[in-house]
Amino acid sequence: MKKDIKKSKNLKNNEVLTNKVFHWIKLYLNKYIAVILFICLWELLSIIGFFDPDFISSPTTVIINFIYLIFQSSFIEDIFYTFARVSIGIGLALLISIPLGFILGGFFKKIENSLNPMFRILEQFNPLTLFHLLILITLINELSTILVIYWAAQWPLLNNTISGAKSVNPTYIKIAKAATYNKFDIFWKIQLRSSLPNIFTGLRLSILFGFLIAFGVEMMGMTTGRGLGYFIITSQMHGSIPHVWVGIVTMTLLSLAMTIGLNKIEQHVT
Repeated sequence: MKKDIKKSKNLKNNEVLTNKVFHWIKLYLNKYIAVILFICLWELLSIIGFFDPDFISSPTTVIINFIYLIFQSSFIEDIFYTFARVSIGIGLALLISIPLGFILGGFFKKIENSLNPMFRILEQFNPLTLFHLLILITLINELSTILVIYWAAQWPLLNNTISGAKSVNPTYIKIAKAATYNKFDIFWKIQLRSSLPNIFTGLRLSILFGFLIAFGVEMMGMTTGRGLGYFIITSQMHGSIPHVWVGIVTMTLLSLAMTIGLNKIEQHVT
């Protein structure tokens, strides 16, 4: 009798586990079906010879070459350098653009009116055109690279922070003042939290722009000879097309991983 009860419990547990697995597969299949179909189509067209392998490598070729390269320390260093440059650049943008965004978003009207036209002009400067100027000023390639990434990353974050600060419902602030909240509590509990969706939107754009500029600067070959952009341009010069695609896919996955991580943080925070 006890054995029958145990068997029935095990069967129920196995059934529950199986249902969970099928639910998980169905959920992610529905979510990523377009990506899966795109990769399958890319592989199929490569097999039938629609894509010239001298220009476009198949997904399986990219995966095989990625596995080969991932065991080489130089490729790991390239990934680390690109990731570190983008992370530091975005970190600087966070430290500077968010406080500045609240200042320009209405905290100090006179400062906002004075600085806003200047920032609108500075925003139009192409970061890559500033790179060589920054090298002349700093005399350090790595610092120049980080500053250029910061320059590109700060504008979407700054503009979205300004929009978030301006969109705070003034009724909430009036209620907080009536409840004798001090200025710090009003900022921390109302203004900052109300602006978080805009700030996270700006951060997602900052990640995109940061990787684009990092890619461009590294491809210019003006860094320390490390980075995925440098890896891609040297692979192209050596005629190694699969390695070029590995570099492109790796940089895309890095940007995607940072964006997914940011989305998780946003879900938890907001």
